[in-house]
Amino acid sequence: MQRLRPLPPGHPRPNRPAMADLGMIVARNVRAERARRGWRQEDLAGRLGWTRGNVGHLESGRRKATVVDLPLLCGAFEIPLAKLLDGADGADLERLGL
Repeated sequence: MQRLRPLPPGHPRPNRPAMADLGMIVARNVRAERARRGWRQEDLAGRLGWTRGNVGHLESGRRKATVVDLPLLCGAFEIPLAKLLDGADGADLERLGL
């Protein structure tokens, strides 16, 4: 029996088109929403109960938003989840029921 080798990092999975990473989409949208409101990272951090470093890491993609973070972010901005996922692949949004 032939052993399967893992795919190299960044290689798209078979039978699934390459698409933007949802984590990076959330990061971009958090950064854009914060900037649109004229908030500093410290301002958003205070609303979330996070450090400025945590916000910076999220916005840069070094930290991925978790399912626990998503309602906090939506609440801080008073926006629906769909707005944080703006720009995501339509098929992914459909799978999420959005």
